[in-house]
Amino acid sequence: MTHATHSRTKLIYALIAVAVLILLLVWMQGGFKDKVEPGVSEAVADGGVDKNAPTAQVIRKEVEKVFAWPGTVAARTVAQIAPKIPGRILEITVRAGDRVKQGQVLARLDERETRSRLGQARAALAAAEAQAGRARADARRIQNLYDKEAATRQALDAALAAARTAEAQVREARDAIREAESSQTETVLRAPFDGAIVERRLEPGDMALPGSPILVLQESQRLRIESAVPAQCAGLVEIGDELKVRIANPESEFKAVVDEIQPAADPKTRTVLVKARLPEDSGVQPGAFGWLYQPCGQEDVLLVPISAVSRVGQLESVRLVVDDKVRLRHVRTGKRYDGRIEILSGLTEGDTVLLPEAGR
Repeated sequence: MTHATHSRTKLIYALIAVAVLILLLVWMQGGFKDKVEPGVSEAVADGGVDKNAPTAQVIRKEVEKVFAWPGTVAARTVAQIAPKIPGRILEITVRAGDRVKQGQVLARLDERETRSRLGQARAALAAAEAQAGRARADARRIQNLYDKEAATRQALDAALAAARTAEAQVREARDAIREAESSQTETVLRAPFDGAIVERRLEPGDMALPGSPILVLQESQRLRIESAVPAQCAGLVEIGDELKVRIANPESEFKAVVDEIQPAADPKTRTVLVKARLPEDSGVQPGAFGWLYQPCGQEDVLLVPISAVSRVGQLESVRLVVDDKVRLRHVRTGKRYDGRIEILSGLTEGDTVLLPEAGR
């Protein structure tokens, strides 16, 4: 046998082995058996029905449709921390995610310019007070001369006007000092309330401008979930309604009170923004994802007691009573309603299902 022939033989045997292995795996996975479709096939269970065995009928009932609208947790109070005066940022003491207390220093601006302005204002006040002193002295001197008929009325009026002007300059200088002192305090930015830093927009060395936020602070104790609700369902919600909320992470459920409803629908999405207040002790963080549950309309559903449905892995089934015999019927279930569960497929109204006996 040549080397080439031997190689081909080995390759054929290898391909046959792989094919056999694939067929074996398919057989083990049930690939050669008819698949069971939920709610269609039925298998004989355990024979006849015990006359004392508890049973229940499949009923049709009109229930409220409850929808779960996706939403985001947000703070009711958000502060944009921005300076009132321009200045270069020297220090930012917090980062996104940090919790802060009311009055805590968040950032500092370069105060050299404001300190220089304050010095200039104080020097201007000193000069204005000196000038006002001289003007008052001149006015008194001219007044004495006028009383002795040694000065004219025109000279007296000019001296009194100069004194009034000097006094006005003193007041302006004092206002400038107060403004400069206030500006100097504005170089230190503090937290207006307890909360959490959610955004840091600038860094030390950047130029801060009035109205341009350096940080964004959210009040972490007063939270609410905000959900876009279709307009036809939002019309059924009222301020003060209590709705169920489920948060994804950490997984938790709360009752939330609707405290704000957007007055008009978004023309693009036809949705209305509904905001519901969470309990103060919810422990949820701003930005968390959740669902707002809201009843909207009615629907007819088939219901059976929850205990009638058994589960094995992903398969759901009930023991159906047919002609005094028990058959296993695969079903597909939906929502739960006060001890009963919705049947989406597999049963019809009036069917009788076997219930588990008490204590079993």
